[in-house]
Amino acid sequence: MQKSRTISVEAIKSSLITSRNTLTDVILKALKKSKIQNGDILAITSKVVAITQGRVIKFKTEKEFRELVEKEADAVFGGKKVTLTLKNGIFTPWAGIDRSNTQKGTAILWPLNAHEVAHELEKWLKKTYLLQKVGIIIVDSFCAPLRKGVTGIALAHAGFRGVTDKRGTKDLYGNTLNFTQEAVADSLATMANLVMGQGNEQTPFALIRNAPVAFTNKNIPLDALVMEKKACLYSPLYRSKKNKF
Repeated sequence: MQKSRTISVEAIKSSLITSRNTLTDVILKALKKSKIQNGDILAITSKVVAITQGRVIKFKTEKEFRELVEKEADAVFGGKKVTLTLKNGIFTPWAGIDRSNTQKGTAILWPLNAHEVAHELEKWLKKTYLLQKVGIIIVDSFCAPLRKGVTGIALAHAGFRGVTDKRGTKDLYGNTLNFTQEAVADSLATMANLVMGQGNEQTPFALIRNAPVAFTNKNIPLDALVMEKKACLYSPLYRSKKNKF
């Protein structure tokens, strides 16, 4: 029987972040009061990563914004108030482009090479804080079909296995699990997203402690969290002549 554990999630406040800041400097300042420990997972909002990469775009009209969405998206499915798109294997509104918590007339794109950023930060945290194992999650908000509100999703992660495959194991009654895979990284991203907030909290980081994860020193594959399109439960809903998978 698996031992119970108490997981803690602490939101970490930061000063106002601009493109003049580097991501590592921002993290160093944020972690002065909240000490990171061996086995912790640091969650970072994707917006912070993008801002420090200079991914802030100016636009004047709604037409310009929609053109930007079409340029950034891998596929556009439309919508009246919110444009549903596919970006990096994730269904997201407006290709992940965010107009909240940024100056009027500007928008923040998704970060570039989030997968590489996560692995670089993992190595940097280990070296800087003398840690043997540590995790990184780059978090964004996520809308589930037919559910109100937003949860969280891991755009990228490093340092631990983001999915636990339960297929082939038994349940309480000895039945074989044929489909179950636990979305570890996304579940932790949701926990972090909840405490970090969506408004003016100014807490773009979260420390997750005592999480039930399998740490690893290996590089996480780029598609570790992405399901094959044909195997997706919702594939009958989004297949169309315009957007074929």
